[in-house]
Amino acid sequence: MSVIVPVYNGEKHLRQCVESIMAQDYKNLEILLINDGSTDGSALLCEQLRQQDRRVRVVHKVKNEGLGAARNTSLEVATGDYIVFVDADDWIDPNHVSDLYELLTRTGSDVAISNFTQYYEETGQFNLHIGADDYYEAVYSPEEWFAFQYGVGHNISLCFTVPWSKMYKKSLFEYILYPTDGFGEDDRTTWKTYLAANRIAYMHRSSLIYRVNAGSMTQTADQATIFSTEPVAERLEVLGLLGFDLSREIAAYKWRSQINRDSKLRNGDVVAYKNLEFRKRMIDKYGNN
Repeated sequence: MSVIVPVYNGEKHLRQCVESIMAQDYKNLEILLINDGSTDGSALLCEQLRQQDRRVRVVHKVKNEGLGAARNTSLEVATGDYIVFVDADDWIDPNHVSDLYELLTRTGSDVAISNFTQYYEETGQFNLHIGADDYYEAVYSPEEWFAFQYGVGHNISLCFTVPWSKMYKKSLFEYILYPTDGFGEDDRTTWKTYLAANRIAYMHRSSLIYRVNAGSMTQTADQATIFSTEPVAERLEVLGLLGFDLSREIAAYKWRSQINRDSKLRNGDVVAYKNLEFRKRMIDKYGNN
């Protein structure tokens, strides 16, 4: 089992994150820290954590290459048959890994997914949206999971997109790489692991704490960057070749197109604006709503 933590200037919260992994009730772990050219005290802290627990391995990259490249490096050097990602400013409950592993193996699935709880750092408040009585679990085919993620609430669409709060069979990544050319590597990659899988298991329980802070990329980037049309366009291409129902993906593309179209026009990029407007008009014309 390889638990992977990409680290870039994460000194402030890294110890809490890694010590929550060390405290897992599933003990047979490789804890892999990928220091992506940090310029704060993260490199030193990674080494201190390695001395603290023999399960910790550290890879120091000489320059910052971004989150996608860090994930790719981790997958190259990970020795476990199963992969769990945790971001350096988040933390996990002691049962996080064992719950995912039990669900994955019991259901014969290739990906196991749990929900998560948002923690708002500025106010110190948690968004507790799932209670013990809400628990359920289900196993989906890839096509069923693509359909289920839309419009359910309880962070399900985010659970679909993000790389963490999951356990993957490492073999799923044999022909999958994270992009290294900008923001949104998760939106452009996680869905590919579902297609590579045969069965996807979901448990409606939160065991990861996702820290929301004002300085994170998802809080500082503009909406057009966060909700780029490119990931959905790629999904439409691939899912169309596979004969999946495209109606929900087309609706998502239209919604993202509106955000991006207005952003492009605001920034004076008339060519990109016209391309997006053309696609939107063609969707409207041919009746895919």
